[in-house]
Amino acid sequence: MKNRYFNIEFNEKTGGITSIVNPSDEHNMNWCLAKDDTEWGLVHTYNHYFTWEDGRHEHWDGLVLESFNQDENCATGVYSNGILRVTADHFFRDNGNFVETYTVENLRNTDVFIGQDNFGISVPFNDVYTTSEDCMFHRCNTHLWCGHDTTYVNALRMGESDINLGLVLTEGAIDSYSIGNVKDNERGEFVLNSAFFTLTPGDKYVIEFELFWHTGNEDFYNKISKYPKMILVKAVNHTVFEGEPIEFYADYCGGLDNVSIACNDEPVAFDCDGGRINVRYQPQNTGEHRFDIKIGDVSTYTEFLVVKPLEEIIENRLNFIIDKQQYINERSQLHGAFLIYDTKEKHPVFDDAFGDHNACRERVGMSLLLVKYLQTHDNPKFKKALDLYIEFVKREFYEETTGDVFGTVGKLSYNIRLYNAPWIMLLFSEMYFLTKDTYYTDQIVKIVRKYYANGGSRFYPNGLSFTKMMAALKDSNNPDTDEMLKLFSKHAENIIEIGTCYPPHEVNYEQTIVTPAVTLISHMGILTGDKRYTVEAKKHIANLERFNGHQPSFHLDEIPIRYWDDFWFGKSEMVGDTFPHYWSCLTARAYMEYYKISGEEKYKIASKKCIRNCLCLYTDDGLGSCAYVYPYSLSGKKGQFYDEWANDQDYALYFAINEELDEKEKLI
Repeated sequence: MKNRYFNIEFNEKTGGITSIVNPSDEHNMNWCLAKDDTEWGLVHTYNHYFTWEDGRHEHWDGLVLESFNQDENCATGVYSNGILRVTADHFFRDNGNFVETYTVENLRNTDVFIGQDNFGISVPFNDVYTTSEDCMFHRCNTHLWCGHDTTYVNALRMGESDINLGLVLTEGAIDSYSIGNVKDNERGEFVLNSAFFTLTPGDKYVIEFELFWHTGNEDFYNKISKYPKMILVKAVNHTVFEGEPIEFYADYCGGLDNVSIACNDEPVAFDCDGGRINVRYQPQNTGEHRFDIKIGDVSTYTEFLVVKPLEEIIENRLNFIIDKQQYINERSQLHGAFLIYDTKEKHPVFDDAFGDHNACRERVGMSLLLVKYLQTHDNPKFKKALDLYIEFVKREFYEETTGDVFGTVGKLSYNIRLYNAPWIMLLFSEMYFLTKDTYYTDQIVKIVRKYYANGGSRFYPNGLSFTKMMAALKDSNNPDTDEMLKLFSKHAENIIEIGTCYPPHEVNYEQTIVTPAVTLISHMGILTGDKRYTVEAKKHIANLERFNGHQPSFHLDEIPIRYWDDFWFGKSEMVGDTFPHYWSCLTARAYMEYYKISGEEKYKIASKKCIRNCLCLYTDDGLGSCAYVYPYSLSGKKGQFYDEWANDQDYALYFAINEELDEKEKLI
């Protein structure tokens, strides 16, 4: 079926959609990921099997296609399993938008209860990472909000474009989404899970979506604001510190009669101004605060987090690291190391066979937080722990004579990774500012030379800081400062030359392949004052911001898409959306560095929101979590939890206190 705005193709054997294309798109992008058993519009039900005492079997099977027909303007598929009949109607509205209506009917002579655990509709947006060149034109970043009546999806082409796809719920309610078929470079099949409803015999329930094209975020939210089920919430911050108010407003295109708002089931005061509801709420305790908003028959919610003051979070976290995560055993190679910690089983974790679980690599983040704190605080306990850790670094995975940074203990030459050296460069830069010992700047020069000799000038590292190292080198009057600047400049020029055809780094394409491009080009702009770097960084930040969502939750607002991290860094080893994961903070850092050379205020604001929302990875008593697994379920396993491993999340706190503007305004 097709019209001037949509070209839709179906698999007539299943009734599922295999292609959604905008006819005016010169790149002919298919916005639907159709492969294997993944097709758009298929209804998911869970199988239930029962065996009676007399041996009879009864089961609730998945739905089977009974009939399908289509023409250029509409298509209809009818599915049944003897318990439910679902009629899927697909058609075009008069405005050209594509509409899908799913009518669910009870075929039994008893009631049927439906909810997010047993009924969902597949919407497999083409959120796949092939190559960066292909992604710019043929793949999308998918931002979902399942807010009961207010449910929508903002799918942005990964490269800058005026052709983007939106989905809005126009009937029924959706409470969550699940993901299946996740792979290393495929975010997976999205399934929108129904809110709870019941069907008496013969009853029907309708879920309806409308799809439309939009030019970008502003156009998307402007268009969905006109739909009668859309209560759109905007907040100053979704994470606030103790003592700060929670402030937000909600826009609604209908009348503001019969409005009610509750926080954690307690009524909340508000005022109305035209079509806008304003809320200013003073929380009395830390933790999650859910506000349920109801206007007439339309209901949705927004999520906030209240946290301790940043200073207290950091002190509690550092005490936990030193008391629980620093390994003390003088007979061990690991003596002085900071290790992963299992917060449920309450013991450290170490696995040298699995690099993401060893004592080196990303675990350096704990020491970065510690040394940064000690630059402004006198704490003998913390200083002793840091000294012990530096001894471990030099003994086990950093070679002072050559500048080699190894990936594990024992200084094994086969375990060298270009992500690792920049973290030691950063650690030694901070150690210089703590101690003013030129040993550290001399070592930085060795590491930088070895790093670039090993091919680092075409690598996109996380955590590398030209500005931090140059500040340390200049402050120490290091004679090799000019040489270092030339090496950094060459690195930035390579990134500029490569452009948006980003090379793969462990995965094909993702947020933290773009953040180094923004950050390192911006650093050269800061160091040289050359406005050319502002122009070049802008090209990359346009791609970076397309990873970020703007949904009304501390899990999602200005948090970039990441989905494989819990598998590699978490105890649960689950692959699926992590909102947030600690590397979300690299987007905040890139935004702030770009703000420093561009003066574009919106990136400063977005940076603060992002880094604040990363603070949900810490509890009041100092525990950490490497990631929050956001979907309702992932390949049949329950989601919606913080991983039990404290592993590497302290980079978020380090960047929170590290970034200062020229006017000395802290990031938080």
